Amino acid sequence: MTAQKDNGKSLKARKPGRPRGGKPSGDNREHLLDIALRLFSQQGIGHTSLNAIAREAGVTPAMLHYYFNSREQLLDVVIEERFLPLRSEITAIFAAHPEDPVTALTEMVKTLAELAARYKWFAPLWMQEVIGEMPVLRQHLNVRFGEDRYQQTLASVKRWQQEGKINPHLTAELLFTSLLSLVLVPFSRMRNDERLASLTTEIIISNALALMRQGINN
Repeated sequence: MTAQKDNGKSLKARKPGRPRGGKPSGDNREHLLDIALRLFSQQGIGHTSLNAIAREAGVTPAMLHYYFNSREQLLDVVIEERFLPLRSEITAIFAAHPEDPVTALTEMVKTLAELAARYKWFAPLWMQEVIGEMPVLRQHLNVRFGEDRYQQTLASVKRWQQEGKINPHLTAELLFTSLLSLVLVPFSRMRNDERLASLTTEIIISNALALMRQGINN
């Protein structure tokens, strides 16, 4: 290997791939994913750069690129390792209760609340995707995995309506968005709104289920 001179000192050419300033490890990788998700949930995916993630994590951009060589690869990892396992927990409920929509939707509400309590980024990231100008996560998810599961859930709702198992006046395309909002909006707001600071997971679940089952009628 050819040495280079710099101010009279011999510097060996560094091998490509591994950055200076730290030893790569699985813990570092998980920490970077945690930081990325937190920033995504605070300011949106479209407004969060790889350099911003590196600064927040206290590592060099080279270290970040060692694990994720592009923003697209980082999003792939976030979806596959952090987001899809949560979605799988929810979709498993409908697989377990294909003929009992009330039980399925009740368990969905409970699971959403438990996930939002466990993963602090989940609810605010969902809010960023809903109200932001660029729903990056949803677009990336659709490109990678298509909309098959979404279409299957819509078909299930419409079948339940035809079978007289749920309200025929519901709009299938709005049902899941409405339930997500009932659960995730309070979780997202309670951390920044002192009026909602006393909310608990149990209160949010109870409120969502009351609205789902009885609406506003006494």
